[in-house]
Amino acid sequence: MLPIKHTLFLISGVSSFIIFYMGVVNLLTSVEQSTGMILLIFSIFVSTGTLLSTIYMSKSITKPIEKLAQSMTEFSKTNKISNKDQIKTNVKEIFELNKNFESMGIKVERTIEMQNEYVQKLKDIDRKKLEFISMVSHELKTPLIPILGYVQMLQKENLLGKLNEKQIDAVNEIYTSTIKLDRLVGDILMTQKLDLEKVDFNEEEINVSELINNVIKEFKPSTDVKKILLTHEYEGDTMIITDKDRINQIFSNLIKNAIDFVPENTGKITVGAKEDLTDIKFFVKDNGSGIAPINQKEIFKKFYQIDTSTSRKRSGSGLGLAICKGIVEGLGGKIWVESEENVQTTFFFKIPKKPIKITIKNNSEKI
Repeated sequence: MLPIKHTLFLISGVSSFIIFYMGVVNLLTSVEQSTGMILLIFSIFVSTGTLLSTIYMSKSITKPIEKLAQSMTEFSKTNKISNKDQIKTNVKEIFELNKNFESMGIKVERTIEMQNEYVQKLKDIDRKKLEFISMVSHELKTPLIPILGYVQMLQKENLLGKLNEKQIDAVNEIYTSTIKLDRLVGDILMTQKLDLEKVDFNEEEINVSELINNVIKEFKPSTDVKKILLTHEYEGDTMIITDKDRINQIFSNLIKNAIDFVPENTGKITVGAKEDLTDIKFFVKDNGSGIAPINQKEIFKKFYQIDTSTSRKRSGSGLGLAICKGIVEGLGGKIWVESEENVQTTFFFKIPKKPIKITIKNNSEKI
């Protein structure tokens, strides 16, 4: 695609050459030499006038148009008008077009600046909200420690005396509720730490096989009580460098969910891993009720519950999977779910084998 200036000069040059050529032909073919000379001089004047008029048009029209086009191109990339000087032209339409463009550009610049200010304010408000929630969660957790301690003392006869049957039931209910509240506050604290990027990740060399075996040992008593078959699938001996405690935290949340959803006596949970060149893909598979496709897209969101009815049988904050997602992504990995309703559900999370690159923000505030 030719620029307008080149097109204009090409047309002008061809026209001038044709006029000059016709003057030369008339000179050579004219019967009277004086007539031929007059026609040649006339063609020279016309061709010269054509070239001069082209130069004038280029200065008055094509250059302003090119400059305006350049300004528009720069504005489309930067949303800023780099050159706010008026384009010099005697053409009214071009002058008004440039003036309107500059006016529009200034309005767009101001709108973008205001939008950026609003976005920054919203980010500041959101961060303050997260910090406030974290502070409140921390303050809620502090009194739970002595409450739990005294409840455990009441449960022991040799410390605060023997209780009757009703008192024991009441103390046990307090203990169960305190544990639930403690876990809820802990989940909220962890979620806020992940949102504020204040979770510290450690690096250590761990054996994948030993990691899975330890997970099985930890949850075997709980699954045995409910007669749930807990097995593992991994025969390798791979070493990876990652955060062992955080991996265990992910497994803990996933296995607790699986225990809640598989049927007693016939429930099956499999913990395992597969590997490729760069990653280890861990998984937790169960034969529970499964997850509908519409819910699979939402389950990693905070406070999301598949069963939102007031009579739902399973308790929980709806933060477990959100915490898993935050930890996995903090370790440089990815988490997802594959499920078939009334058949099985498998949660996968992929962790890099190589050392994770961790940037810890300097912040003296503790949550």
